Amino acid sequence: MDVSIVVLTWEDFERTDGCVRSLPAGVEAVVVDNGSATAISEALRAMCAETGARYVRSETNLGYARGMNLGVRHSTRSRVVLSNNDILVRPGAIERLTAALDDPTVGAAFPKVLDATGRDQTAAGRFLTVGTGMAHATGLSLVFPKLRIVAPPERGDWLSGPFVAIRRETLDRIGGVDESSFFYSEDLRLCWAVRRLGLRLAYLPEAVVTHEDDASAKRRWAAEEIARRQTREFIRASRELAGWRGTVACSAYTVGVLARAAVGGGAARRAVARGALEGMGAR
Repeated sequence: MDVSIVVLTWEDFERTDGCVRSLPAGVEAVVVDNGSATAISEALRAMCAETGARYVRSETNLGYARGMNLGVRHSTRSRVVLSNNDILVRPGAIERLTAALDDPTVGAAFPKVLDATGRDQTAAGRFLTVGTGMAHATGLSLVFPKLRIVAPPERGDWLSGPFVAIRRETLDRIGGVDESSFFYSEDLRLCWAVRRLGLRLAYLPEAVVTHEDDASAKRRWAAEEIARRQTREFIRASRELAGWRGTVACSAYTVGVLARAAVGGGAARRAVARGALEGMGAR
Protein backbone atom coordinates (compact mmCIF):
# COMPACT_ATOMS: atom_id res chain seq x y z
CA MET A 1 0.00 0.00 0.00
CA ASP A 2 1.51 3.30 -1.10
CA VAL A 3 0.96 5.18 2.15
CA SER A 4 3.04 6.18 5.16
CA ILE A 5 1.31 6.59 8.54
CA VAL A 6 3.14 9.02 10.82
CA VAL A 7 2.10 8.41 14.44
CA LEU A 8 3.19 11.12 16.88
CA THR A 9 3.45 10.18 20.56
CA TRP A 10 4.62 11.66 23.84
CA GLU A 11 4.89 9.69 27.08
CA ASP A 12 2.26 7.15 26.02
CA PHE A 13 3.07 3.55 25.14
CA GLU A 14 -0.33 1.85 25.49
CA ARG A 15 -2.31 4.08 23.11
CA THR A 16 0.54 4.16 20.61
CA ASP A 17 0.80 0.38 20.67
CA GLY A 18 -2.94 0.09 20.03
CA CYS A 19 -2.78 2.62 17.20
CA VAL A 20 0.10 0.91 15.39
CA ARG A 21 -1.45 -2.54 15.74
CA SER A 22 -4.74 -1.28 14.28
CA LEU A 23 -3.03 -0.29 11.01
CA PRO A 24 -3.56 -2.57 8.00
CA ALA A 25 -0.79 -4.72 6.58
CA GLY A 26 1.35 -3.14 3.89
CA VAL A 27 1.44 0.43 5.17
CA GLU A 28 4.69 2.10 6.19
CA ALA A 29 4.32 3.06 9.87
CA VAL A 30 6.60 5.73 11.33
CA VAL A 31 6.39 6.29 15.09
CA VAL A 32 7.78 9.62 16.28
CA ASP A 33 8.71 9.56 19.97
CA ASN A 34 8.45 13.20 20.96
CA GLY A 35 10.85 13.17 23.91
CA SER A 36 9.34 10.42 26.08
CA ALA A 37 11.09 9.20 29.24
CA THR A 38 13.55 6.32 28.96
CA ALA A 39 11.23 3.49 30.00
CA ILE A 40 8.48 4.50 27.58
CA SER A 41 11.03 5.13 24.84
CA GLU A 42 12.44 1.63 25.25
CA ALA A 43 8.95 0.11 25.16
CA LEU A 44 8.11 2.05 22.00
CA ARG A 45 11.35 0.98 20.35
CA ALA A 46 10.65 -2.69 21.16
CA MET A 47 7.09 -2.45 19.85
CA CYS A 48 8.33 -0.91 16.59
CA ALA A 49 10.89 -3.69 16.19
CA GLU A 50 8.14 -6.27 16.69
CA THR A 51 5.58 -4.68 14.34
CA GLY A 52 7.99 -3.46 11.66
CA ALA A 53 7.28 0.22 12.29
CA ARG A 54 10.10 2.73 11.91
CA TYR A 55 11.06 4.31 15.25
CA VAL A 56 12.16 7.96 15.18
CA ARG A 57 13.13 9.72 18.40
CA SER A 58 13.43 13.36 19.31
CA GLU A 59 15.29 14.02 22.56
CA THR A 60 12.89 16.88 23.35
CA ASN A 61 9.17 17.49 22.84
CA LEU A 62 9.04 19.31 19.52
CA GLY A 63 5.31 19.96 19.65
CA TYR A 64 2.80 18.67 17.13
CA ALA A 65 3.88 20.31 13.87
CA ARG A 66 7.63 19.88 14.20
CA GLY A 67 7.16 16.31 15.44
CA MET A 68 4.96 15.44 12.46
CA ASN A 69 7.37 17.04 10.02
CA LEU A 70 10.20 14.99 11.53
CA GLY A 71 8.21 11.83 10.91
CA VAL A 72 7.35 12.84 7.35
CA ARG A 73 11.04 13.30 6.61
CA HIS A 74 11.59 9.67 7.65
CA SER A 75 8.73 8.36 5.50
CA THR A 76 9.05 7.27 1.89
CA ARG A 77 5.65 6.77 0.25
CA SER A 78 3.63 9.09 -1.98
CA ARG A 79 0.64 9.44 0.38
CA VAL A 80 0.99 10.36 4.02
CA VAL A 81 -1.44 10.05 6.93
CA LEU A 82 -0.77 12.28 9.94
CA SER A 83 -2.11 10.43 12.98
CA ASN A 84 -2.46 11.15 16.66
CA ASN A 85 -1.36 8.21 18.78
CA ASP A 86 -4.79 7.86 20.44
CA ILE A 87 -6.39 6.64 17.21
CA LEU A 88 -7.73 3.18 16.41
CA VAL A 89 -8.22 2.60 12.70
CA ARG A 90 -11.30 0.71 11.53
CA PRO A 91 -10.92 -1.74 8.60
CA GLY A 92 -11.00 -0.04 5.21
CA ALA A 93 -10.51 3.49 6.52
CA ILE A 94 -7.03 4.07 5.12
CA GLU A 95 -7.90 2.49 1.78
CA ARG A 96 -10.91 4.83 1.40
CA LEU A 97 -8.96 7.92 2.41
CA THR A 98 -6.07 7.26 0.05
CA ALA A 99 -8.49 6.42 -2.79
CA ALA A 100 -10.01 9.88 -2.35
CA LEU A 101 -6.58 11.35 -3.06
CA ASP A 102 -6.71 9.84 -6.55
CA ASP A 103 -8.94 12.81 -7.40
CA PRO A 104 -6.52 15.63 -8.29
CA THR A 105 -8.96 18.24 -6.97
CA VAL A 106 -8.75 16.78 -3.44
CA GLY A 107 -5.99 18.20 -1.28
CA ALA A 108 -6.66 16.35 1.98
CA ALA A 109 -9.03 13.60 3.09
CA PHE A 110 -10.63 13.24 6.52
CA PRO A 111 -12.49 10.31 8.15
CA LYS A 112 -15.48 10.14 10.44
CA VAL A 113 -14.15 10.31 14.00
CA LEU A 114 -15.92 8.40 16.77
CA ASP A 115 -15.20 8.42 20.48
CA ALA A 116 -14.79 5.22 22.49
CA THR A 117 -18.56 4.97 23.02
CA GLY A 118 -19.29 5.25 19.30
CA ARG A 119 -20.47 8.86 19.44
CA ASP A 120 -19.61 10.95 16.39
CA GLN A 121 -17.04 13.59 17.37
CA THR A 122 -16.01 14.72 13.89
CA ALA A 123 -15.28 18.43 14.29
CA ALA A 124 -15.36 21.03 11.53
CA GLY A 125 -15.78 24.75 11.23
CA ARG A 126 -15.73 27.85 9.11
CA PHE A 127 -12.80 30.19 8.76
CA LEU A 128 -13.30 33.21 10.99
CA THR A 129 -14.40 35.99 8.64
CA VAL A 130 -15.71 39.47 9.37
CA GLY A 131 -19.23 38.12 8.87
CA THR A 132 -18.88 35.13 11.21
CA GLY A 133 -17.03 37.24 13.77
CA MET A 134 -19.75 39.90 13.81
CA ALA A 135 -22.49 37.26 13.90
CA HIS A 136 -20.85 35.64 16.93
CA ALA A 137 -20.51 38.99 18.69
CA THR A 138 -24.10 40.07 18.05
CA GLY A 139 -25.81 36.71 18.46
CA LEU A 140 -26.94 36.58 14.82
CA SER A 141 -25.24 33.20 14.51
CA LEU A 142 -28.07 31.79 16.64
CA VAL A 143 -30.52 32.83 13.92
CA PHE A 144 -28.41 32.18 10.81
CA PRO A 145 -26.66 28.79 11.02
CA LYS A 146 -24.44 29.56 8.01
CA LEU A 147 -22.78 32.29 10.07
CA ARG A 148 -21.83 29.94 12.89
CA ILE A 149 -18.19 29.06 13.44
CA VAL A 150 -18.95 25.35 13.70
CA ALA A 151 -20.09 23.60 10.52
CA PRO A 152 -21.12 20.14 9.32
CA PRO A 153 -17.97 18.29 8.23
CA GLU A 154 -19.15 17.96 4.63
CA ARG A 155 -19.42 21.77 4.43
CA GLY A 156 -16.59 22.87 6.70
CA ASP A 157 -13.80 25.20 5.62
CA TRP A 158 -11.58 23.11 7.89
CA LEU A 159 -11.84 19.82 9.72
CA SER A 160 -10.15 18.72 12.91
CA GLY A 161 -7.23 16.52 12.01
CA PRO A 162 -6.40 13.73 14.46
CA PHE A 163 -6.13 11.56 11.32
CA VAL A 164 -5.69 13.21 7.91
CA ALA A 165 -4.49 11.84 4.57
CA ILE A 166 -2.58 14.02 2.13
CA ARG A 167 -0.41 13.52 -0.93
CA ARG A 168 3.29 14.03 -0.27
CA GLU A 169 3.41 16.39 -3.24
CA THR A 170 0.68 18.54 -1.68
CA LEU A 171 2.41 18.50 1.70
CA ASP A 172 5.64 19.61 0.02
CA ARG A 173 3.85 22.44 -1.80
CA ILE A 174 2.46 23.87 1.44
CA GLY A 175 5.82 23.55 3.19
CA GLY A 176 4.83 20.72 5.52
CA VAL A 177 2.76 21.17 8.66
CA ASP A 178 2.86 24.84 9.69
CA GLU A 179 5.21 25.08 12.68
CA SER A 180 3.91 28.46 13.92
CA SER A 181 2.14 26.79 16.85
CA PHE A 182 3.51 24.31 19.39
CA PHE A 183 0.11 22.70 19.90
CA TYR A 184 -3.45 23.31 18.56
CA SER A 185 -4.87 24.82 15.34
CA GLU A 186 -2.37 23.01 13.13
CA ASP A 187 -5.35 21.43 11.32
CA LEU A 188 -6.91 24.84 10.64
CA ARG A 189 -3.60 26.10 9.24
CA LEU A 190 -3.18 22.97 7.10
CA CYS A 191 -6.70 23.28 5.65
CA TRP A 192 -6.12 26.97 4.92
CA ALA A 193 -2.88 26.17 3.08
CA VAL A 194 -4.47 23.34 1.08
CA ARG A 195 -7.38 25.55 0.02
CA ARG A 196 -4.96 28.32 -0.99
CA LEU A 197 -3.65 25.87 -3.61
CA GLY A 198 -7.18 25.69 -5.06
CA LEU A 199 -7.73 22.19 -3.71
CA ARG A 200 -10.72 20.97 -1.74
CA LEU A 201 -11.15 18.88 1.39
CA ALA A 202 -12.84 15.48 1.21
CA TYR A 203 -14.85 14.17 4.14
CA LEU A 204 -15.45 10.42 3.95
CA PRO A 205 -17.98 9.25 6.57
CA GLU A 206 -17.50 5.66 5.41
CA ALA A 207 -13.84 5.84 6.55
CA VAL A 208 -14.00 5.52 10.33
CA VAL A 209 -11.48 5.91 13.14
CA THR A 210 -11.89 5.94 16.90
CA HIS A 211 -10.24 8.78 18.81
CA GLU A 212 -9.70 9.47 22.50
CA ASP A 213 -9.98 13.24 22.28
CA ASP A 214 -7.08 15.26 23.74
CA ALA A 215 -5.57 12.25 25.50
CA SER A 216 -2.11 13.84 25.75
CA ALA A 217 -3.43 17.25 26.75
CA LYS A 218 -5.73 15.84 29.44
CA ARG A 219 -2.72 14.28 31.17
CA ARG A 220 -1.19 17.75 31.53
CA TRP A 221 -4.02 20.27 31.77
CA ALA A 222 -7.52 20.72 33.17
CA ALA A 223 -10.43 21.25 30.78
CA GLU A 224 -10.38 25.03 31.31
CA GLU A 225 -6.69 25.23 30.44
CA ILE A 226 -7.27 23.19 27.28
CA ALA A 227 -10.10 25.56 26.29
CA ARG A 228 -7.87 28.58 26.89
CA ARG A 229 -5.05 27.18 24.76
CA GLN A 230 -7.35 26.03 21.97
CA THR A 231 -9.02 29.44 21.78
CA ARG A 232 -5.71 31.30 21.89
CA GLU A 233 -4.31 29.32 18.96
CA PHE A 234 -7.58 29.52 17.01
CA ILE A 235 -7.59 33.31 17.30
CA ARG A 236 -3.88 33.58 16.60
CA ALA A 237 -4.11 31.41 13.48
CA SER A 238 -7.22 33.18 12.20
CA ARG A 239 -5.60 36.58 12.69
CA GLU A 240 -2.27 35.65 11.12
CA LEU A 241 -3.67 33.87 8.08
CA ALA A 242 -6.26 36.43 7.00
CA GLY A 243 -4.38 39.71 7.44
CA TRP A 244 -6.35 42.82 8.38
CA ARG A 245 -9.66 41.05 7.72
CA GLY A 246 -8.61 38.39 10.18
CA THR A 247 -7.80 41.04 12.77
CA VAL A 248 -11.25 42.60 12.38
CA ALA A 249 -12.96 39.20 12.51
CA CYS A 250 -11.01 38.11 15.59
CA SER A 251 -11.71 41.41 17.33
CA ALA A 252 -15.43 40.93 16.83
CA TYR A 253 -15.27 37.32 17.99
CA THR A 254 -13.34 38.36 21.09
CA VAL A 255 -15.96 40.97 21.96
CA GLY A 256 -18.54 38.21 21.80
CA VAL A 257 -16.72 35.79 24.08
CA LEU A 258 -15.95 38.58 26.56
CA ALA A 259 -19.64 39.51 26.69
CA ARG A 260 -20.64 35.90 27.26
CA ALA A 261 -18.06 35.52 30.03
CA ALA A 262 -19.33 38.69 31.67
CA VAL A 263 -22.94 37.52 31.88
CA GLY A 264 -22.13 34.04 33.20
CA GLY A 265 -21.08 30.60 32.14
CA GLY A 266 -18.48 29.88 34.76
CA ALA A 267 -14.86 28.86 34.47
CA ALA A 268 -15.12 27.50 30.92
CA ARG A 269 -16.33 30.78 29.42
CA ARG A 270 -13.76 32.74 31.39
CA ALA A 271 -11.03 30.44 30.06
CA VAL A 272 -12.22 30.97 26.48
CA ALA A 273 -12.26 34.74 27.04
CA ARG A 274 -8.69 34.68 28.38
CA GLY A 275 -7.60 32.59 25.42
CA ALA A 276 -9.18 35.01 22.94
CA LEU A 277 -7.45 38.00 24.51
CA GLU A 278 -4.12 36.16 24.48
CA GLY A 279 -4.66 35.18 20.86
CA MET A 280 -5.19 38.80 19.86
CA GLY A 281 -1.79 39.71 21.28
CA ALA A 282 0.20 36.55 20.47
CA ARG A 283 3.07 36.54 18.00
